[in-house]
Amino acid sequence: MYRMLLLLTLIIIALFVLLYAFLVWNFGHWRRRGIREPRALPLLGSFPNIVWPRRHFSNDMRDIYMKYRETDSYVGTYLLRAPKLLLLEPKLINEVFVSAFRHFENNDASRMIDTRKDPLVACNPFVLDGDEWRKQRSIFSPLLTSGRIRNAYGNMKRICDMLCEYIDKCSDCGQPQNGMDLGLRFTSENLFDCVLGIEARSFTDSPLPVAKHNKEMSEDNRRLALAGALNGLFPCLPLCLRPKIIPPSYDRFFGELVREAFDLRRCKRQERNDFINHLLDMQREHQLSEAQLASHAMTFMFDGLDTTSSTIAHCLLLLGRHPDCQERLWQEIDNACSGWDQLLPDFEVLNELPYLSACLNESLRIYPAGGWASKTCTAPYTFHGSQHDSPLKMLPGDNVMIPIYGLHHDPIYYPEPHAFRPERFLNGGLKRFQQLGVFLGFGNGPRQCVGIRLGLTQTKAALAAIVRRFEVHINGRTLDGIELDPLIFVGVHKGGIWLDFVARSSRQ
Repeated sequence: MYRMLLLLTLIIIALFVLLYAFLVWNFGHWRRRGIREPRALPLLGSFPNIVWPRRHFSNDMRDIYMKYRETDSYVGTYLLRAPKLLLLEPKLINEVFVSAFRHFENNDASRMIDTRKDPLVACNPFVLDGDEWRKQRSIFSPLLTSGRIRNAYGNMKRICDMLCEYIDKCSDCGQPQNGMDLGLRFTSENLFDCVLGIEARSFTDSPLPVAKHNKEMSEDNRRLALAGALNGLFPCLPLCLRPKIIPPSYDRFFGELVREAFDLRRCKRQERNDFINHLLDMQREHQLSEAQLASHAMTFMFDGLDTTSSTIAHCLLLLGRHPDCQERLWQEIDNACSGWDQLLPDFEVLNELPYLSACLNESLRIYPAGGWASKTCTAPYTFHGSQHDSPLKMLPGDNVMIPIYGLHHDPIYYPEPHAFRPERFLNGGLKRFQQLGVFLGFGNGPRQCVGIRLGLTQTKAALAAIVRRFEVHINGRTLDGIELDPLIFVGVHKGGIWLDFVARSSRQ
């Protein structure tokens, strides 16, 4: 009995030793290449809050950025146990996104996804590599012409009117309104209408369950969490062992909806310059399968639902906290409209309103939709960091991380970074920050958000319509500060965005 107990104890100790050795095996990877390594912990790596979420892990990355940015151009970090070179110098970040793009073509997301198991993302440019990325982007990009977006704007104005009626109706009940819910209702109604030609019934008592399935995909997705953990623990995990990331119910709901939308349009062929007609034309031109066609349609949903709705909500939050900025924005929008009966300016005018664009960009700076980016080296490249005596040669397969949240909150580039100051982005400010490599609200370079023009148009339309019709106030349920929810992967204001709306007078 004693021998068996001793043997069992030795086996347990051996297993713990092996596990510890596995978890720390990669530590020292960057140090051996002459790069400083901040402290990393077994299993937790350099970003402990990704495993033990006491705060959003973008803050872990920001802390490292702030601590070392004046002494190092880059430091070696670990996502769990996967080596990641954290870039700290904006010049190098701009190289990765723009001038040296062909050396860093691939997004790290492609390491997590097996597109055979998740066909709804099989044609999404964000998760594809190399030639396949170029091919699918070249197919998808012609969808987003100015003509089609202008044509969709006509429907956006109608949906903005529905949004305002819904806000007015809910305000009569005296209850605070959830900004994230409002943003998602508008975005889902708009995307379903302009992409699929169907109504999501978002402003009725019986909406399609878009919010439910979107939450299942983006907030409660254990499959996605598992894929991220496996990518961090086993950086070279074979394709066949990668898990399916899309929940089956999400797959069924959107898959069936997309197929029904295309079948309906085929039965009632209408010659309209809209996205669904062009998708069908694209299918014939490129010999796309039904699965590929559905994936291209779903690219709008994956790339647009969460990002656009959260941007609308966060901008309303910041405008509600700063009535002076909100008043200035209202004046700009009101002056751009010919009268009270015109809810929104014309398409070209809306997209050229400088203060509206500045408010949107400042909101994206404070609450970026993605707090970081991760790129994979695809061809040898040498970094010449200004803080280092010798250059660093990057090899194919090496990963770099970009601390977007840290850059956006760096007081060197943005004095009082927690303050909402849209004027930062006036008079060429946006271009200046982008050239410096310190503003990445939509990414940068050839792989920046493919739907950026559509996303900007619908976000501006929703914000302009709401501010034109209502004064936005912060409800007491909304927490102070700009703390991110640690339990939600993307950056979302902790505790929710609760708003009150007061209808404006036509004589204001």
